[in-house]
Amino acid sequence: MKNNRNIYNQSNSQVDGKSLQASQQLQTDKQTYGSEYIHLYVDDIEGDWLENWDWEDDLRDYIDAFNHHCQNRNYQFAIDTLNACDEQLKHPENYQKSVDLYRQLVGLLELKIINLSRMEQEILLKAKERLALANSLIEQVNQQDKDAKEKIIMNIIEPEGNRIGYMKKLLDKVHNGVVRKTWKFECSVYEDDTDTFSSKVGKANSGEFVVKLGIWDDVFGGGYYLNIENGSEEKEKVDERTESPTFSVDEYKLIKEYLKKLDAAKWQTKSVDLDALPE
Repeated sequence: MKNNRNIYNQSNSQVDGKSLQASQQLQTDKQTYGSEYIHLYVDDIEGDWLENWDWEDDLRDYIDAFNHHCQNRNYQFAIDTLNACDEQLKHPENYQKSVDLYRQLVGLLELKIINLSRMEQEILLKAKERLALANSLIEQVNQQDKDAKEKIIMNIIEPEGNRIGYMKKLLDKVHNGVVRKTWKFECSVYEDDTDTFSSKVGKANSGEFVVKLGIWDDVFGGGYYLNIENGSEEKEKVDERTESPTFSVDEYKLIKEYLKKLDAAKWQTKSVDLDALPE
């Protein structure tokens, strides 16, 4: 396989400009001619080029040009080459490559830090800024991965350690309060005539504290809610619908279960009061 175009002209007087120009021209040809652009670069087009062709060379040509400029201490052309492939370097899969390239340029310039020209000092400053940006992008990706893993962990830990555990503990307190008559509880059920909507809601209160909970089902799905108020201040609120990504079947079942338990506890205490009445 042979390239018709020399990406690197070995003439010392012209190598820098032509290297960058050829690298940019290669990318332009790719965009202009599509897959046919390889005819411009491969002589034995009917040979085994397909098996040997590197389909990931979008950055390779720029990196080769960049390394060439660094070897020849042409740092202005080196950073210009990175500027030319800036769009590729902004892709998440190339963040690490961006860090490696700018770190390489910074390292080379810092080796001669005392003897840097004014132009090279400016290049060093730009390279450091780009390096810091690339590092920050990698940190963002890593943080997103970490957050995703923590979210998965939260979904599989024991109920006592997450929201459903908190909800169960609260409803247990309310249930015990209803049994001991320190909490009052009222419940209502509604079903429409077409059997397309039904709901069950409850309200428990003890002094200024009010707990409201409910579930509903309709043709579009269903939902549930749990609100805690202290006087006029809302303390906690859970309000989920089936179309929400945070909807939890377990939370729905929990509220449905406690609506039944609380209503049963209310009638149990009324029965005790009834038994205490004189004959």
